[in-house]
Amino acid sequence: MAPFDGIAGIRLLDVGNIIHSSTTRGSPSEPNALVVINQVQPISVIFTLPAANIPEVQEALAKGSVKVVALSADGKTELDTGTLAAIDNQANTTSATIGLKATFPNPDRRLWPGMFVNARVVTQVQDNGLTVPLDTIQQGPQGQYVFVIGPDRRVATQPVSVRESLNGEALVDKGLSAGETVVVRGQYRLMPGTVVSLADPNDPAAVPNPTTASAGLLP
Repeated sequence: MAPFDGIAGIRLLDVGNIIHSSTTRGSPSEPNALVVINQVQPISVIFTLPAANIPEVQEALAKGSVKVVALSADGKTELDTGTLAAIDNQANTTSATIGLKATFPNPDRRLWPGMFVNARVVTQVQDNGLTVPLDTIQQGPQGQYVFVIGPDRRVATQPVSVRESLNGEALVDKGLSAGETVVVRGQYRLMPGTVVSLADPNDPAAVPNPTTASAGLLP
């Protein structure tokens, strides 16, 4: 009887097999094991973060449990939500990263032993934050800015401060107010005072190609 609930893998030995003390099937500690059982509920995920981010994680841990989200390999699908269990006691001097371990309840068994996943550590939550698509943010000699559309449909540049960005969205600290209209695509065609028309987001033909190829600048 296994000391924990788990899932048995493919049988490693069959009736009639000849086994020896040097046989290496199964786990190293059980060279002649018939089958390997892996625990999947709960399940742990080992991942790394840049060493520079660890103080922020430690600060969050000091306030309570820290949420960790497990995502698919492409980062598009949320598989499960768990909690941070441990931080390694030493950084990897080659990669400047530190290993962390998170535990997930895994009720639907969407996490599987040995699979590759991405982990996102949630150190803080910003309520009522103002976000815009990351493509909205432009970089100029004076810093970050956006093109804002006025009531007369003329554009003007407006300096902004971005706190952080994630998944194609930028969290704006200052420089914008809720309800302002900003340009998301085609900024390279604009200059302050340009009159623009609003495109229907549901009509792909009405939204200009954001690349310079459409303007004949690149092949």
